[in-house]
Amino acid sequence: MTTQRYTAPDVSVIVITYNDAARLPRAVRSVLSQTLKNLEVIIVDDCSGDDTPAVARALTEEDGRVRYVRLPANSGGCGAPRNAGMDASRSPFLMFLDSDDELPRHACKSLLLEAETTGADFVMGTVERVDEATGAVTLWYPQLFAERRVVDGIRAEPELLFNCLATNKLYRRTFLDVTGIRFPEDIHHEDIVWSTELFCRSKLFAIVPWPVYRWLLAATPATRSISSRRHELENVRQRVAAAVLSDRVLASTHSLDLKEDKDFRFLSHDLRLYLGDLPQRDPAWISEFADIVIPYVDTLDPAAIERLTRAERVCVQLVRERRGAEAALAAVELGGRHSIPPRTVTADGERVFWGATLPGGEQGRSELDVTELHLAEQPLSGALLRHELVDLQASRDEIRLRLRTYDPGRVLDGRTLTAWLRIGGRKRAIASIPVQMAPVVIEAPGEREKQAPRGLEGQWDPEEPERPRIPRMPGAPPEGTGILEGTVSISLPDLDWPDNAVRPQAVTISLHEGERRSIRPLLAIPGLSFTSVGTVGPAGPAGPAGSGRLVLEASADIPFRLTARRLGPAAGRRLPNVADLWRDLLSDLATPRNLGRFYRLVSATVPVNRRLVLFESAEGTGYTGNPRYVHEELQRRATGLRAVWSHADVPERFPEDVDLVRRDTFRYAWTLARAGHWVDSHNLPYCYRKRGSTRYLQTWHGQVLKKMGLDEPRHRAQPSLARKYAEAVARWDVLLTPGPDFRRDFAEASGFRGELLHAGYPRTDVLVRHMEPAQRERARRVREFFEIPAGKRVILYAPTYRDSRRFSGDSIRLDLPALAGVLPPDWVILVRAHQYDRFAVPDPLGWLVRDASAFPEVNDLMLASDVLVTDYSSIMFDYACLGRPILYYVDDYERYASTQRGVCFDLAEVAPGPLLRAPEELAGALDGLAEITERYGRRYAEFRDRWCGLDDGQASGRVVDAFFPEVVR
Repeated sequence: MTTQRYTAPDVSVIVITYNDAARLPRAVRSVLSQTLKNLEVIIVDDCSGDDTPAVARALTEEDGRVRYVRLPANSGGCGAPRNAGMDASRSPFLMFLDSDDELPRHACKSLLLEAETTGADFVMGTVERVDEATGAVTLWYPQLFAERRVVDGIRAEPELLFNCLATNKLYRRTFLDVTGIRFPEDIHHEDIVWSTELFCRSKLFAIVPWPVYRWLLAATPATRSISSRRHELENVRQRVAAAVLSDRVLASTHSLDLKEDKDFRFLSHDLRLYLGDLPQRDPAWISEFADIVIPYVDTLDPAAIERLTRAERVCVQLVRERRGAEAALAAVELGGRHSIPPRTVTADGERVFWGATLPGGEQGRSELDVTELHLAEQPLSGALLRHELVDLQASRDEIRLRLRTYDPGRVLDGRTLTAWLRIGGRKRAIASIPVQMAPVVIEAPGEREKQAPRGLEGQWDPEEPERPRIPRMPGAPPEGTGILEGTVSISLPDLDWPDNAVRPQAVTISLHEGERRSIRPLLAIPGLSFTSVGTVGPAGPAGPAGSGRLVLEASADIPFRLTARRLGPAAGRRLPNVADLWRDLLSDLATPRNLGRFYRLVSATVPVNRRLVLFESAEGTGYTGNPRYVHEELQRRATGLRAVWSHADVPERFPEDVDLVRRDTFRYAWTLARAGHWVDSHNLPYCYRKRGSTRYLQTWHGQVLKKMGLDEPRHRAQPSLARKYAEAVARWDVLLTPGPDFRRDFAEASGFRGELLHAGYPRTDVLVRHMEPAQRERARRVREFFEIPAGKRVILYAPTYRDSRRFSGDSIRLDLPALAGVLPPDWVILVRAHQYDRFAVPDPLGWLVRDASAFPEVNDLMLASDVLVTDYSSIMFDYACLGRPILYYVDDYERYASTQRGVCFDLAEVAPGPLLRAPEELAGALDGLAEITERYGRRYAEFRDRWCGLDDGQASGRVVDAFFPEVVR
């Protein structure tokens, strides 16, 4: 007789449940379908009163790996069922799963392999948060799981205390048994205490960067988990109780050195969750909330509070001072990417404080001091304005909004403005409606407001040449808030709402003064909600099939948002006209392959027009670079040539008198095929093979420091890409060279075998002639456009992009907030991000930093600046023509030079300015600019001789003479 040997499962997954019979099977089956088959599922029922027992028993019968444990009485939390599951498990490793969530298919196997490989006490991974209403997926604290690694105890990375979940980890059973870690059973949020003890007792744990848990956010409020019930004050009490127990864990494990980090986690995570909801809470709730949290907050390490953001510190302090209504207003700032200012501020000497009254005590003065916002020094683009929706009326076909704008910095005083209300995202507006704002006069701080006339209430004609001018507020003290009001009507029949709209649409207010603008969110007053049902389409409800009915809904979301849904099977779907259909068809057909075929067809049937010149600069993104100045030289000579510029869907960046053709269209291919000359600064699309009778001038766009052409890492690593590049280079007839090094570092590196035109760069002509009145005027217009105060000096910060991190913002290496704290006060920074990267001014640094990335002409920025800060960008060579200081911020130089792009020469040996690696070093260099200029004078002269020798202000003429000899006069 033989006895079958029992094989223990590798992993026990403990699924806890309470009155969740409907969702329990989904959770259990996500475990049973794991790629790791040798596991067990332990369902622990916290004495449910629904059909959970029957469902659980059916699951045990369905698969022998499922076991069922039912507690004799409901514990009221998650601690007791999890402990019961631990006691029942039979595996060397275990995990926890809530019945309303799921495990990704490879979670168990991947975590087990990592645990066995590393010997870690536990392994944790990424959490996916899934909104069941919309299907949207976000990652929970993704920065914690960005890299796969083994950590030698929590002190090596104390920020991991933010991972206070029990469910995204695989635990080694022997570690839990030896340490005796158990879940507290008499409170909610028990996983905060569990995780704190786990980290304090573990000497080795591992992290993986892939998803190991799916946290499903229920669409129905009645089925939301404990962690989602933040509106319940008992939920607040329980979370504070968990924090108190965590403090006891720190003491019992001799880990009080971690208290600052644990307190910071409580403030910026646990407490922050409730603070963000304050705009939706009534005064009584906020008052009781303060009673619960203030005694505990007062015990926290002051250093932890200092680590909070300014907005968080303001909110915490207002709660501590029992200023609940103001705390709710301040909490709006926590909800989005914009920094939201107070409605009012109070000045005391040179300091400015949040609110209409001065704070009490030194601590209050410290936390509510908003002097650092520089409210009165912001330009329009960075102005800290507060747009609020203060009243709303809805009828069958129309919604009327009353808006109020608070301007605590008084930056709008004396401006001539137009205002627009916009519904929709950045790329597509569902509606953009003009609004006329009128001032509300304040006689003195604290006194009642007097409302001025509200203007034309949304009927203002945007084409009217007379623009409303915002007067300086009469009778208001210097620190008094400027207030504007306006009313706007939204016509439902005119809304072009997408048929498949699911997500709420943002509502923003845009203020314009000429080309300057400010875009800020519209905030809703607490308690606001409405539903409006109206017609869609001008035909009305009795019209043809293209009309229908629209339900427009809103709530007090911060910021304010609108949601729409349509009534009827095809309600509101408008039939597109023939022009729209034709445009969409051409757009769909305009693939590189089809455009290339069309180009070849035109080339075979239509002759070349020798009088036609196609200009393109920076892949169509602007009227700039060498092609611009070649074009202007041709215009100056009145050659009779017809110039056409390509644009990449940004026609507003080009002069109005320039003929344009949109890039990557059939008309673009037609123009290329017919043009007798191509003048380009980058590389025209690879799908166009140049005709033999067409001449191609490649001006390129800079001298060379970084590896270029076939020497680029991407071309060395991808032979097919290198072949395409070589074919593109073979089209060039003439390559413009700015200096002798360019032949070796670019022409030869690109495999170019054609004619080299040693003429210098046309784009530097205006820089060489920077002392002329015309160039001085260009500089003045830049300073005016960016609202740079008189007497301020200008830093132009222009780094290049990082190849593997395009459009990530990674090239902006300089820590601007840190620099703001140490920079001498007489500077303003213009940031020029590369076209392959992105940048947004850190809010609220608009008083110091301006985003010049989209400014059409970089030469004008250079003319307006006093010093250049760059890294490896070719702008350094052009800027040397000005003779002004150049500083290098190169904190990643070794990595960039060796393992990223690579360089043609050692920058440290030839740079005409110092190489800096920290904001403090840069601030010191700017403070001592005169000494640096003298110290680097000889090297600067050598740098100019080597790379700017051909730049004499006449390069444009030489290029036209050489490339267009038939038109020289």
